[in-house]
Amino acid sequence: MPQIVTNAIVVRRADYRDNDRMITLFSPTLGRIDALCRGCRRQKSPLMAAGELFCSGEYVLYQGRERTSVVSCSVSDTFYPLREDFERLAHGMYALELCAAAVQPAQENERLFLLLLRSLAHLCYGDAPPRRVTAVFLMGMTSLLGFRPQVGRCARCGRPIVAQGEDGVPIAAFSGEAGGMLCAACGAGERCRVDARGVRLLQDIMRRGLDSLSSGGDCPDELFAALREMAEEKLDAPVRSGKLL
Repeated sequence: MPQIVTNAIVVRRADYRDNDRMITLFSPTLGRIDALCRGCRRQKSPLMAAGELFCSGEYVLYQGRERTSVVSCSVSDTFYPLREDFERLAHGMYALELCAAAVQPAQENERLFLLLLRSLAHLCYGDAPPRRVTAVFLMGMTSLLGFRPQVGRCARCGRPIVAQGEDGVPIAAFSGEAGGMLCAACGAGERCRVDARGVRLLQDIMRRGLDSLSSGGDCPDELFAALREMAEEKLDAPVRSGKLL
C-alpha cells in the first residue's frame, strides 16, 4: 500500500491501548483522516508531538487495509502558548471541534484549513480578544460552508443595513435562522439586537476577514452567542467544547 504525504493539523484525539492514540487529522487536500499514532504516548517517542491537539505539519501516513497509521511528522507548529491561557485554549479547542464536525473524508477545503491555522495563530500569538477572533472564524467558516451571512442588507426584506446611531441603541438584529442581519422592523422580535457598533463589526468582518482584528474591540455577548448558534445549527452536531467559552 502506498504512503500518503500531506499537510494536516490534529483536530481530535483519543487514547488507545497503553501507548497509542487515535487522531483525527484535517488535511487541506484530503479532508478528514482518522489515523492511528502508534507509541506516541511513550516518553521520547518521535511521534509524541504528532499525536497532540493543535499539532500541524507534514504528516507521512501508511494506508493499510484496515486503518491508516502515522509514519512520521515534520512539525510546523504546536501552538503551545495556548496551553498557558485557559480562555484562549478553550477558543482554540472550539475551532478544532467545529472543523472536525465540518470536514468530511476526501473533501478538499484548503481555505477552511488556512482560516483555522490563521485563527489559531491570532489566538496563540496575537493580542486580539479571543472572542473577537472566534467571531471572525465563525463568520468565515459558515461562509466557506455555503451559508454566507447577509450583513449589508436585511435578510428578509432587502433593506440596506446602515451603521448609524448611538452605540448601545439597537438599530438591527441578527438571526442565523433568517440568514444574517435584519432591519429594525423585520427583527423586532429577535433575541439578538445589534447596535451601530455591532453592525460595523459584522460588516468589517465580512469585508476584511481576519485582517479586521487590527481595528480592535471585542464582540458583544449576545452577538457572539448568535454567531455560535448559527454555526452549530448549520453543522447539526453537538460542540462540547462550547461549554468552556
